[in-house]
Amino acid sequence: MLSKLSRSLVACNIYVSAGGHPSHRDVLVGLLSETQELCRIANQSEKNNCPKSTDRGVVVVHAFRDGPYDRSSFHLAGSPDLVADVGSSLATRAVRALLQYDPMKDSDETIEKSIDSNPRRLYKTDSIGKRHPTVGLVDHVSVLPLVSNKSSINEDDLNIADIASSVARTIGENLESSGARVLYYGHAHPSGKDLAAVRRDETPFFNNDKLITVEANDSANTNVSTNRIHKPAGQATVGAPFRFVENYNIRLRPNVPKEVARTLTKSIRERGGQGLPFVEALTLVYGRDQYEIACNLLDPLVTPARKVEERMKEWECNQIQKHKEYESGLVQTTYRVGTTNDMCLESLQELFIEGGERAHNRQVLERLVNDFLHD
Repeated sequence: MLSKLSRSLVACNIYVSAGGHPSHRDVLVGLLSETQELCRIANQSEKNNCPKSTDRGVVVVHAFRDGPYDRSSFHLAGSPDLVADVGSSLATRAVRALLQYDPMKDSDETIEKSIDSNPRRLYKTDSIGKRHPTVGLVDHVSVLPLVSNKSSINEDDLNIADIASSVARTIGENLESSGARVLYYGHAHPSGKDLAAVRRDETPFFNNDKLITVEANDSANTNVSTNRIHKPAGQATVGAPFRFVENYNIRLRPNVPKEVARTLTKSIRERGGQGLPFVEALTLVYGRDQYEIACNLLDPLVTPARKVEERMKEWECNQIQKHKEYESGLVQTTYRVGTTNDMCLESLQELFIEGGERAHNRQVLERLVNDFLHD
């Protein structure tokens, strides 16, 4: 499939289980810098071979680090074969770097000082686990089709979905060779099984109460780990959703209890029949006595972030009417975790502007470095 490319483009999000401690800075910045250099070399080769081409290239659109969740992500976009190569390199290098990472160098004294100086860092990353559910060192890889906004499905869309699946399979095979147990989903799965189902049936993602607040009766298959193959790098869910999936989080104020946070989750997510179409949502612990609603927008054309915000505001108004103690509001902030279809296309356009790639790479790198400096 990758040999039949024309003007197809894909995005690739790679989620790494690191970012919760200052010592992760060198690992993550190193991964980003090396990946940007691989992109630069690939793009230069494309320009030399096809100087008139304006539809070939690869770029790191965004790098995001979430300290309290001890999780980071790298977002690529470009020609499928180039994304497959660069994404495979990034994923396997991340596994090697984290397998070699020595948690003992983060002494209790160093960690406690970090906790004292930053109230957001409320846990010892390597001793009591992560606040975001995770199943492996490279926890999740999602390959997404980049297409113009459409309201209907056509043959070209199906073709790019197959291509995205091939990219996911390529990255998954490389992860397998690096010591991870890869679980495919979406178009990369033989029967099209979706991500949520794979996580419920084949991983402990929903079954670890230290990592996640699971709504009552939501966790399925409590015997999930009995037949699990243990590998050094853990599990990695790798797949290709049909549409570009956006990630959108709602962080509540510290005074909002878990049971109230759950009502927002239920009012947003599609599962259960009360929420919005094509929206998955989870209630996650964020810091001390604080919760966050993490949303996957499976089809932003049907349910964009704007509609999630509208539903959130309705919920907030209802809660304020019921409980006077929430008169000052329940929502602290809302934010995107990754990228959008348009952000990816805009970043690719910068490759064909004089000095555009260099300026874009510097901006992405500076944002990641500065995030650690603000701890």
